[in-house]
Amino acid sequence: MQATHFWNQFYLHRAKIITLFLLCVCAALGAQSRKQGVTLHRIDSDKKKTQYGFFLGAHQNYYGIRYSEAFESTQYDQIHSIVSEKSAGFNLGFMVNFRLADQFTLRLVPVKIGLYQNTVAYHNVDGSVDRQLIESTRVEPGIFLKYRSIRRENSRMYIIAGVSGSLRAGKEDLVTNTDRLEIRRMDAKAEIGFGLEHYFEFFKFSPEIRYARGFMNVMNNSSNFYHDGISRITTHNFSLYLHFSD
Repeated sequence: MQATHFWNQFYLHRAKIITLFLLCVCAALGAQSRKQGVTLHRIDSDKKKTQYGFFLGAHQNYYGIRYSEAFESTQYDQIHSIVSEKSAGFNLGFMVNFRLADQFTLRLVPVKIGLYQNTVAYHNVDGSVDRQLIESTRVEPGIFLKYRSIRRENSRMYIIAGVSGSLRAGKEDLVTNTDRLEIRRMDAKAEIGFGLEHYFEFFKFSPEIRYARGFMNVMNNSSNFYHDGISRITTHNFSLYLHFSD
């Protein structure tokens, strides 16, 4: 119950938390830029062929749902809609950056762990709601190409795009006689985002906002009440990442 309460509180206040964080970052960067005689940090950092780092992140995720023809059948006379509710999650991982040119970098993410919680709500015509909760821990390696602006004092803007895989960790789901919505272990996603690199004396800090969309239909090939009304489910994620690198 405490864990559920925490998720609900995070979901309700996540916009305030993210906004406050971004305001603090902007204030800190603005205060530094107002100092007379700006000191350039880590000048040799951009000349390195390889850089290492780690990242922390928070994301909001939901499913894109497409109805099947069966949804129009009498089997679903008591259901007026099937929708995915937005949920929050966390992720962390390690990265390796390869310098291709001053403004181009290849980012390899060999390890990323994501904690996900998705809810699909079946809304009945009588006003009641039947919810299917899918929780998972996923391993999500990826590869990305980053284009950076010219460095101005201790900051650079950038855009980033790439692809990533997603594999649910743990054992296969236990077989039960209870009807439920089941999601595949595998997924693949296209991702695009933008961020800011800021150079400090001992490290480089990069907040980043990124959107990811799944390529695959992640719904299992099962046949029951929760599956038959849906023909396709795809994943969608909006993430805020905090990168720290050398």
